[in-house]
Parts: sequence; structure tokens; C-alpha cells
Amino acid sequence: MVSKDYHMHCRFSTDSKAEPEAMCEAALAKGLTEICFTDHQDLGFDDPTWFRFDPDAYFHTLESVKKAYEGRLGVHIGVEIGLIPDDPRLAREAENLAKDYPWDFIIGSTHQIPVETDGQINYIDPANPAEIERIWAHFATTEALLSVYYETVLKNLEQFDCFDALGHIDYISRYVPRMIRSAPRPLSPYRYEDYAAKIDDILKTAIRKGIAIEVNTGGLYKETKQTNPEDRIVRRYLALGGRKLSYGSDAHRPEHVGFGFETLPDYEAMRL
Repeated sequence: MVSKDYHMHCRFSTDSKAEPEAMCEAALAKGLTEICFTDHQDLGFDDPTWFRFDPDAYFHTLESVKKAYEGRLGVHIGVEIGLIPDDPRLAREAENLAKDYPWDFIIGSTHQIPVETDGQINYIDPANPAEIERIWAHFATTEALLSVYYETVLKNLEQFDCFDALGHIDYISRYVPRMIRSAPRPLSPYRYEDYAAKIDDILKTAIRKGIAIEVNTGGLYKETKQTNPEDRIVRRYLALGGRKLSYGSDAHRPEHVGFGFETLPDYEAMRL
């Protein structure tokens, strides 16, 4: 079983209330040997206080936690940067965040998609139910939405060099079933095959740049009940020659730490 959870959140993330110590205790109860806190630093939200934290306070707190669990649990201090492409100011902000602090591990993720409103491009998160009406007013079909999402992932991967692992490549697939149910018109379901060529471009670029692919089990405790990326994408990455994998539960609550690790295929054996 995978024994290292390198994607989890605590109260420093806008969407978590968990104390770091509670996450550590959950990791010990699951038999994990190492964890890495990767709280959100997302760029470009309309509200600049959303999904941001004070890195100095973060390090001060987590260094104490790390010391308290020394010898029992390896505790590492990382960050998940939510990326936005084609914006030099945000690119500088991300690069500075990455280099100005001694992060143990950095995840680069695409949480937001571009939507044009009144001639202006805004980035919105499909995980937010309040944005569904706005999304379907802009995108006529599931295919149009997903194509833009994967194109945005590729742009972020090409334009940024400040992270170690590419987070949950097919993140949007977690929310597509709910989004389709709420759409004002019938829409086709998400199918990996429809986007395989775009996903291949992402995987090949990650391999070329030496960036790891994250196996994120957060989808296992959501409606889709599958990892992100789904198993076929991980196997495709390995078939293309990819060898760098990281594993994370995306836990925002103690009960989700290390979730589903025992059910994962032995990807480590596959990449030998």
C-alpha cells in the first residue's frame, strides 16, 4: 500500500477547518509514514482572500507540528498552487511564491477555466455550484467545456516551471455529472476517449519537462468514485514512458487522509 500522502489540506486552506495535528493523527491511524501539507494558494480569484494564506504563519505552525511528530511521522511542508495561464503578473507571483520559501513539495493544479463575460476573460472554478449557470451560458456542450479545460491544463504546464507534480489532471471530471444535471439543456456525458489526444499532449509535456503526475484519490469519496486522473490515464502515462508519480488523498478532513490508498493498482511495479 502507498504509505505517503503528499496532498492534504488543513485550516490554512479556505475550504478546510481541520487542525494539522488531527490530520497527523489520522495519518498515523492509517499506517502512513509520511505526509505533506499542501494548502491552497490559488491565483486569480475575484476575491483575493479566497484560497490564500500567510506563508510565514503557515511555516511557523507546521514547523512546530513537524517537530512534535518527529520519529513517528514524517511531516513535510508543501503548497498547492492554483495556476492561471497567459497572465505575466500572476506568473511572476507564482514563481516568487515558489522560490521565496523552502517548500518540500509543490503541486501545480488547474482549478479554474476561462469564461468570457462582456468581452473580458474571467477564470471560474467548476467546483463552485454557484458558477454552473455562468458556465453553461458560455459553453454550449460538454465537449466545448472539457476541451477548454484540458487546453488550460496544457497551457499551465507549458508556461510554469515552479512545481514538482501536476495535480489531478482531470479535476473537472469530478464535477461534470453534477454540472450536467444542472444544465438548462440535455448534454452528453464525459468520456475519456473524447479527450484522449489532448490528455496525451499533457502527459507527453509532463514527461518532457520532468514533472510528476499526481495520483489523487480525492475522487474516490466524491460522486464519480474514481481517482484523478482515472486509472486509464495513469496507465497511459506509464505506457508513454512516464516514471514520476506522486500520491495524495486531497484530504480536507481527517477521515479522508490516505483514503483509498489500499485499493490503488501497483503503479510502482508497472513503471519498473
